[in-house]
Amino acid sequence: MFRKSVSQMFVKRSRLFMLMQSKQLGAKTLASVAVVLSLTVVASGHDARAAEPDETVFASQAVEAVYQPGFQQFLQASEQFVADAERACQSPSSGSLAELRDGFAATVVAFSAVELYRIGPMLEDNRQNRLFYWPDKRRVGERQLRELLADATAPTLTAADVAGKSVALQGLPTLERLLYSKNSEQHLGAVSDTPDCQVVVAIVDNIHNMALALNEGWQAESALVKSMLLPEPNSDYFRTGDEVLRSLVTQIIVAVDIVLDRKIAALTDEESQLRLAPLWRSGQTLSMIRANLDSVRALSVDTGLAGVGELDNELAFEFRSADKMLQKLQDLPSLSTDQGKLTEPAESLLRSLSAVVGGIKYTLNDRFTAALGITAGFNSEDGD
Repeated sequence: MFRKSVSQMFVKRSRLFMLMQSKQLGAKTLASVAVVLSLTVVASGHDARAAEPDETVFASQAVEAVYQPGFQQFLQASEQFVADAERACQSPSSGSLAELRDGFAATVVAFSAVELYRIGPMLEDNRQNRLFYWPDKRRVGERQLRELLADATAPTLTAADVAGKSVALQGLPTLERLLYSKNSEQHLGAVSDTPDCQVVVAIVDNIHNMALALNEGWQAESALVKSMLLPEPNSDYFRTGDEVLRSLVTQIIVAVDIVLDRKIAALTDEESQLRLAPLWRSGQTLSMIRANLDSVRALSVDTGLAGVGELDNELAFEFRSADKMLQKLQDLPSLSTDQGKLTEPAESLLRSLSAVVGGIKYTLNDRFTAALGITAGFNSEDGD
């Protein structure tokens, strides 16, 4: 009975969201940037909380069950990618490019699982943009990569050199251009006198160094973790348990907006094309979105936050529905035509996915925040 009622509620909300889209009632909102929350605790004798939130329990679960394992997996993926890249470039063979692409795919998934945890070490040293500079509307990275490959120093490039260059050159989008260009097989799949392979190794090494710093930033002895688990009035991070709670909720709300209003919207807006999506060259768009959404589920459901308002089963159902939709998209023979236009089956499924994630957004912004005693005020994040 519960499963049926949740399903009916979800279908109604998804239909409402699709109706809003069809009537263009919020088209700007749907295509806008992610939001930053201004959060205040609701003080009322009749507030919507089903139980008093225990910030220490949520913080402990977030650190131990979400952040630490997530960043550890990203570190492990980057370590393996470094080993694969060095081996492929030292002894190039017909299988080198495939090995590099496999390492890239694994690293993308691991990064996407922590990408939206925009707190602490991810925001320090501009690591968020250095790891994933997107969207690159002016194709800065593409232009700078051409200049780098033509530079006489490219054959001796190191991770330290890369770390000192533009953010548009340092991360996954640049690697994708190197591994999936029309010349990739010639430059990376066999012995070549081009500097491409050394550039790949240097960038992968740079990504690994950032993954190492991110993982260290979430260790038990770090100032961030200590402050999250035991807030103090003079802390540089969290002074109260309420600040910890607001930080967790902010990450959740902003994350689902980024997925819906940037990544999915890139494929569902009018005149949308596959090339507007993140990591479209490598075919990793759906894998990235899938891992992104699972990271939101983990932070909202696995931490126990959704259980405060007894929304854990409902949200888990909605996230499963989104994941099934993404699986159907991945099972399609192709997402686009030879001209780059999305196929009709892809367009249909993407519209449905948008409605599903729109339902998740509604639940999080409405009853989830209310159950935790939080109201949200929305502002543009950065004006993009």
